[in-house]
Amino acid sequence: MQGMEFVSEKPMTANDAQPPRLDPLGMILVLAISVLVGLLYVPLLHWLGRETLHTQQLVNGAFLVFFALVICVRDAVDKLRFDPQVGPHGIGLIALAFLCLGVVGKWHLLPLPFLLLSACLAFAGIVSLVFGQAGARQFLPAVSAFFVFGVLVGLVPRLDWPLRAMAARYAGSLVATLGVPVKIGLVEGRPAQLLLSVKGQVFVVATECNGFGLLTASLIVATTLAFQYRLPWAQKLSLWALAVPIAIVCNFLRIVSICLVAPQMALPYGFVHETLGLIFYFLGLGLIWKIAGETKVKDRSRENRSA
Repeated sequence: MQGMEFVSEKPMTANDAQPPRLDPLGMILVLAISVLVGLLYVPLLHWLGRETLHTQQLVNGAFLVFFALVICVRDAVDKLRFDPQVGPHGIGLIALAFLCLGVVGKWHLLPLPFLLLSACLAFAGIVSLVFGQAGARQFLPAVSAFFVFGVLVGLVPRLDWPLRAMAARYAGSLVATLGVPVKIGLVEGRPAQLLLSVKGQVFVVATECNGFGLLTASLIVATTLAFQYRLPWAQKLSLWALAVPIAIVCNFLRIVSICLVAPQMALPYGFVHETLGLIFYFLGLGLIWKIAGETKVKDRSRENRSA
């Protein structure tokens, strides 16, 4: 019987078993900076929250931004080291955030985009102080989704009527192409009402039918996936460019399906309306998710061939 060979290993010391100690002073400084910087953006967050609660189409978009943030936090906890320190990268990002605030205060140039950019830079700076420079990159999907959501919140009043008119016109054209009698009418008032008459039955194309909710969700999903998959900028722009028509087409197809299906069903109109709305809502988001995934695969294949 052959003797077994034992390989001696270096014994584990107490220092090896314990995680690196955190710097209490660094933690206190980072916490103080985070609180002071965060207080500057309370009015912006309050405005975003108020507008979201008052606009039904924005609620799902806000939830998607929160979901992206949760995913980023989970990945940061799993992959990065929690080590709060005042470093040049984080301070630099916070300084850029203050510069954007200065642009808004002095020149009043594009106030909402610069305010949102400032908030994003400040948040990235705080993340960098907590997790290091890699942390700022890790949170890019959530930060970029927040920026897109904020810009869209500001565009709600301007895009409501154009989106409604577009949806009614495209829906009416498609219904007419199918050989179904259709008329589009406008009732003056405050607010004005856009009507779609199909086979004598009148449907109101209300604000809730403008497709802004699907447009917001589509752009947020496209933005989150573009940064999560780390797509090149050309492919990011292509994904954003596709997200807009996908949302618009799915919305007017939703209106067409409601106009054609609801009168033929014995089910309550509200149930048919919501069911068809959910079908086309998830169809649009699913298409964007699929396109982003295929773009990611093609980009990785191209990188492997070039390597």
